[in-house]
This record gives sequence, C-alpha cells and structure tokens, in this order.
Amino acid sequence: MRIKENQGQDEEQINLMPLIDMVFLLLIFFLVATTVAQEERELELDLPGLAAERAISEAPQQLIINVLEDGTVRVEGRTLDMDELRGRLARLLEEQSRREVLIRADERSMHRYFARVAGLCREVGVGKIEVGYIYDESP
Repeated sequence: MRIKENQGQDEEQINLMPLIDMVFLLLIFFLVATTVAQEERELELDLPGLAAERAISEAPQQLIINVLEDGTVRVEGRTLDMDELRGRLARLLEEQSRREVLIRADERSMHRYFARVAGLCREVGVGKIEVGYIYDESP
C-alpha cells in the first residue's frame, strides 16, 4: 500500500466565522449594557439620607471589658472592682446612650465571673452586649 505524501499542498484553513460572530455578540452586549447604565444614572431621584451621620474614621463606640481567669476585671488596661465598673458604665451611658459593650472572658475563667459582669451591664442599662473570648495560644 502506498502512502500519499502532502508535498506542495496547502494546509487546511481555519474557519474564523464563529470567532467573528462571538466578537459581534460581545460588542452588542457591551453597547446595550452601557446604554442601560447611562439611563439609570440620569434618573432624578432624591435618595434618603441618614438620620445621624458619622465619619468613617470615628473610633468604635464599644467598651471592651476583659474578665481574666481569676475573675479580675480589666478595662482599658486598668483593673476595676465591680463598684468602679458600675460607675464607669454609668458615666459612659450618660455621655452616649447607645454604647455597646464587648465582654471578653478568659477560656479558663469560671462562668460566674462573666455572668456577674453581664448582669452588671444589664443593671446599668447597656443596650447591646457582645461576647468574646480570650484564648491562650501557649501549649
């Protein structure tokens, strides 16, 4: 059997029609999408504003209370007893009535220490109390 040699014959041409169709479809899609976006932008709307605007860089309005393993309460690096904590929370709520509190308890502390601080926050009138934990990374 003899094998034909392809000497002097041109290679088969690539069909570009599907590629051209796809490019035209993309072009039409982007033209229509741009037109719709311009029409939406030109609508005359009065958008609602915020009742109380505040700067993005404003400090968070959250007081962090750390409860250590032995029940010691620390706020901003200072150790406080329960009466001092009550006074501190009352002063903060006078300044800002919607102040939030984050209570972080050591994972080895007893639940009653956390419950005592959370109960005190409720007594004083803190609206929102969040819970976090302090994890010991050492083995």
